[in-house]
Amino acid sequence: MNGEIFLEIGIGTRCRRIFEMLSMEMDTIYKAEGIDIGMREFPILYCLYQKGPLLINDIQKLTGLSHSAVSQTVKKLSNKEYLWLRTADDARSKIVVFSDRGEKLIKRLIPIWHVAKRAMADVIGDCEHNILDAMADYEQALSQKSFTQRYNEKREEKHAGDVEIVPYHVKFRNDWRIINQQWIELLFEMEEEDIINLNDPEKYVLDKGGEIYFTLLDGKPVGAVALKKHSPERYELSKMGVLPEAKGMGLGNMLVEKVLERYEARGGKELFLETNSSLTPAITLYKKYGFKEVPAPENSPYSRADYFMELQKDHH
Repeated sequence: MNGEIFLEIGIGTRCRRIFEMLSMEMDTIYKAEGIDIGMREFPILYCLYQKGPLLINDIQKLTGLSHSAVSQTVKKLSNKEYLWLRTADDARSKIVVFSDRGEKLIKRLIPIWHVAKRAMADVIGDCEHNILDAMADYEQALSQKSFTQRYNEKREEKHAGDVEIVPYHVKFRNDWRIINQQWIELLFEMEEEDIINLNDPEKYVLDKGGEIYFTLLDGKPVGAVALKKHSPERYELSKMGVLPEAKGMGLGNMLVEKVLERYEARGGKELFLETNSSLTPAITLYKKYGFKEVPAPENSPYSRADYFMELQKDHH
């Protein structure tokens, strides 16, 4: 259907739409053949045709319909005298069987069902995907974990919204400072090197050949990182931060991957970073991308820096 608006969220609606479309056509076919049943009675009749006499509970399991729906349809077919209800051995259950009139009905329905089966196979043959296989997969997935359980799990997750990575723009200058200042002041104290770099990123990062990138969440800068250039071959991953409301969305991964992409594109041979040993999540993230701890350099512009890492050459 062109202009489909439901997609994943409306799979049930789309299934119902297909059901109603097919039901209307089959009801018309039944009427043209002089048969006074509709598609809603088909599941019960077909189960009995395939399996013989059944308990209502058995019909329910085979069709997937509710107990109430099966009972109501059986009652309707009984009123038309197509079905009889017999007492089961336990005297509390009822066995559903065809009446003589029902047996005659089935003899008339069998050729119609055979033609309908071939017609449906023709529809499936015109499709790129086999809907029977897809539905089997879908039902299997739901049986393993219900939609309600999945919904509750997703409700607890943070939604990343519309995320994109963009290069530095002067309109983000204040965001560059805020994003980094918030985490530095939360855990440490702003140092002179912080103030210099955060107040004038053009002069101390970009004009020296470095690059700065932001993650935008629904258009708002919520994360930032710098690739600082120290020489044509030596670079630094610096000033990476994510605002508290955007944590847990994988933005740190995106920022590190962007730095690695740009570092490799520029032919870098050395990429290092300086951090603090208390920042375990950050260190774990860096290790994931191939950074290894190295001895402390002779001097560092940050007094809080006590953990130094370099991207290993075998990472490329």
